[in-house]
Amino acid sequence: MRKYLFIIKTTFIDSLQYVSSLLFRFCGFAIMMYVLTSLWRYIYSDGTGVINGYTFSKMIWYLLLAETISFGSGSNVSSSEVKDTIKSGNIAYQINKPYNYIGYVVCKYMADTFVRFMFFLVISIGLGFIFAGAIEGFNYMSILAGIPVFIFAILIVGLIKILISLTSFWVEDSKPFQHVYNKIVLMFGVFFPLEMFPKLVGTIIRYSPIYGISYGPAKLILDFSGGLFRSILISQLITMIVLLLIIKTVYRRGVKKLNVNGG
Repeated sequence: MRKYLFIIKTTFIDSLQYVSSLLFRFCGFAIMMYVLTSLWRYIYSDGTGVINGYTFSKMIWYLLLAETISFGSGSNVSSSEVKDTIKSGNIAYQINKPYNYIGYVVCKYMADTFVRFMFFLVISIGLGFIFAGAIEGFNYMSILAGIPVFIFAILIVGLIKILISLTSFWVEDSKPFQHVYNKIVLMFGVFFPLEMFPKLVGTIIRYSPIYGISYGPAKLILDFSGGLFRSILISQLITMIVLLLIIKTVYRRGVKKLNVNGG
């Protein structure tokens, strides 16, 4: 355990040195939110006060909260770094270190993501008040409930990206799969909340990881309830268990393939 705490500490300190580089991502984030806000303002301008349970204010806050998770979990540790380690052959040295490689990546990813997430969270809150004002009917209990939910959401994103990166044991480049995954989450979890989709699509989203990494956390802040909180946590815990089991299996087979080929 001490080894992993050291990894978290060193990665966190290292990430603090590159906070200024996040300003460039902030520009893209702010521009995207301005465009989306303008689009939704036009849609609501016809006098429609509520669309599928969302006022204009709640819709903008949903976009901001969901985008915060998307941008905040954009660390390259779980994607490019894992992919490059496998393709370069350095994975052969990593698996012989006195720690589990997957555990090492997860700790490093979470430490790096914490800095990014907190940066974008502060920015999102500021933009939210500028674009949409205060959250209507805000329940302060959602702040306490949101802490574990947002942490688990970020962790699930990292596990999914690690799993995709592990396909580099077999494919030339896992980057296209990462790209497809990002677009699916943006379309079905960030740009539109679950209520905006047809019933069948909404049901699929509810039982997919998207529910726990985008829709659930954002919805919890907007419309807090104990039932919703339990539903999201159960979904997240099940998703994490399934992902860890799959990652463990894929990683073992990948290492076995590496050993058989004389890696």
